Amino acid sequence: MVFSVIGGITVFAVTEWLGPATVHLFQRIFGEEQHGLSIDVEAPVAAGLSGWVFAGKSYGELMPPPTKVERENLNSWAKENGGTAVSQSLSFVLRGRSDKTVDVKQFEPEVICRDSVAGVHVYDVYHVSVIPGSSTTLEADANPPEIVFTDDNGNPVKSPKYQVAEDDKEEISLSVIATSHRCMWSVIVHWSMDGQRHETRVPEKGRYVVTGTNAATQHRTTDGEVIPDY
Repeated sequence: MVFSVIGGITVFAVTEWLGPATVHLFQRIFGEEQHGLSIDVEAPVAAGLSGWVFAGKSYGELMPPPTKVERENLNSWAKENGGTAVSQSLSFVLRGRSDKTVDVKQFEPEVICRDSVAGVHVYDVYHVSVIPGSSTTLEADANPPEIVFTDDNGNPVKSPKYQVAEDDKEEISLSVIATSHRCMWSVIVHWSMDGQRHETRVPEKGRYVVTGTNAATQHRTTDGEVIPDY
């Protein structure tokens, strides 16, 4: 067992006693993981006017009925009923953990989709979600799924490369949609520092879910009327 002092803090080097997990913890506190990429992420929010899909539920099983819900509360009501927004926006901030430059090279979608679900798609023609504008889109059930960057005119452009540090951040807003499947999705952020390549997954655990309107077996307005053209 070795004792050392760092900045007035006594550190016990107990590699042989407590094993690799403790060494990794010390690296995180005092070593290399002081540097690298930090991602601050918010949960996806509903975007646009596409509505929500409630898997495994009929319109009559939604409680309270959507006719009893104020429009400004529809997003929280849908979440409480287990609904997923057909069109979503995911916002996250890339920054460095220190003054070392981090090169963000690629955003890779990770998607698992399945076909139609027994469920209802609920649409409110007057509901508007106020979200940040986005020029980055993931169509989750495209073949293959791909994150597409566009310019101000809507034309596809090459994926930008970012450089970030503790005081130099980048904000990303990703629009996510599906057409005819229920998809679990996440994004792998590829980055490098000091010539070493790394990957960070968003979200860190689990996956987000998006469901296309054509995956649902029922289609209703919030007033209960059958939506035509489905």
